[in-house]
Amino acid sequence: MFENLNSSITKKISFEDIPKWSEDDHLAAFKALLKGEKKDYSSQNIKTMAQAKVFFEQNYNPYKIKNAESDNSLYTGYFEPKLKASRIKTDMFRYPLYGVPVNKDQCKQYFNLTRESLTKNIYKKLPTLAWLDDKIDLYFMHIQGSGLLEFADGTHKRFVYAGKNNFQYNSIGKYLTDNGIISKTDISMLKIKDWLKEKEKNFEIIYLNKSFIFFKEDKYDNDKKHPIGQLGIRLSPYRSLAVDMSVYDLNTLVWLNTKVPAKSNKTIKEFNKLMVAQDQGSAIKGLFRGDIYFGSGLEAGKLAGNMKYSGDIIILKKLREIKW
Repeated sequence: MFENLNSSITKKISFEDIPKWSEDDHLAAFKALLKGEKKDYSSQNIKTMAQAKVFFEQNYNPYKIKNAESDNSLYTGYFEPKLKASRIKTDMFRYPLYGVPVNKDQCKQYFNLTRESLTKNIYKKLPTLAWLDDKIDLYFMHIQGSGLLEFADGTHKRFVYAGKNNFQYNSIGKYLTDNGIISKTDISMLKIKDWLKEKEKNFEIIYLNKSFIFFKEDKYDNDKKHPIGQLGIRLSPYRSLAVDMSVYDLNTLVWLNTKVPAKSNKTIKEFNKLMVAQDQGSAIKGLFRGDIYFGSGLEAGKLAGNMKYSGDIIILKKLREIKW
């Protein structure tokens, strides 16, 4: 990615110059990196935070990235929702979760349909993976890119991003703020959800976002507690960062200095962690834009839904030869 950056905005620094570098859990960062760089690093015997810290310091050079326009800096959050579902269509569970069309002819047909068409109609020829009882939750499962579904018999299945139609993502949050429906200072996923629930006609605003994604099943067990992102890497809470992959290289290490909601969701706290650029999202555009993966479930969703802060970044550039 450095080849695409203007040299005037990059400044080489030392690890001692990184605020709170020594306070981070470098082993957690290394384990997250390992999920994306397993081929290169899995044979190495790094088991402690100290060993991981030395690894990063010996094999990377940190570069502070200057942001001349702070308004362009925005870090948000995403998560994996946990939702109730049914294997069959019922009066309550009547909103389909679609899998990828089964052949090229179907792809050509269904990928040219908008979200409105795919939401308002039931397409029996499309693989239906499950039925959900809440169309707003289903929409936000599309936005998050994955979901953990619980069925009536107590079993769980995870479904993740598998493909999308031929339309670009359009933020309904931006429409709501641009038109004064929700103020820019108040906008959040939770605020949008509440507004969509106020009136039935409010739900139709989602059709402004013509982009629609299709899902596939992903393994779910104790060793796979978190989903695979759009780039095929299993995500790590508070370490995986979704970025603009036209700007970043996959698995770029990013020291992120920002703020996040505290677990009480009533306060905020400083966030200084080594992140790994290993996912992407349609709404993530630009060098100073990122989406932090917060984890699975209701609590993660509340935190991710209220995450919206500016931040500063330091990029770690890998040396050509890894030292062990």
